Amino acid sequence: VVSTQSTGELMHMVSGMHDFNFADLEQITEYKGGYSPDDPVIRTFWEVVQELELGLKKKFLCFLTGSDRIPIHGIHSIKIIIQKVKDNSRLPVAHTCFNLLDLPPYANKEMLKEKLLLAIKNTEGFGLV
Repeated sequence: VVSTQSTGELMHMVSGMHDFNFADLEQITEYKGGYSPDDPVIRTFWEVVQELELGLKKKFLCFLTGSDRIPIHGIHSIKIIIQKVKDNSRLPVAHTCFNLLDLPPYANKEMLKEKLLLAIKNTEGFGLV
């Protein structure tokens, strides 16, 4: 079988894209349960995510979607939903089949960052190799 794809294109098909532009992900995210793009908790959430080093951004993506890779069609092909849950004592919870994040309205940036990091650092994803 003769392939018309370049080596780079084949690599992207096999291993996913490596462009972790989370500003684009922020732009296409939907919100439910009372959150909106202008909500202070959501603004703080994206500030925390943008400040993460690349390795933690990959872990966040794995936590949320089950994979640390960007799909071949780019980050715009991921549909993310963030919904408000009331219990501030809980960690953020991801429903990977739906790319849905349950995010409590934490009181401040430090608490949000602490809870988010605890959640993403203790996830395994699907581990497909």
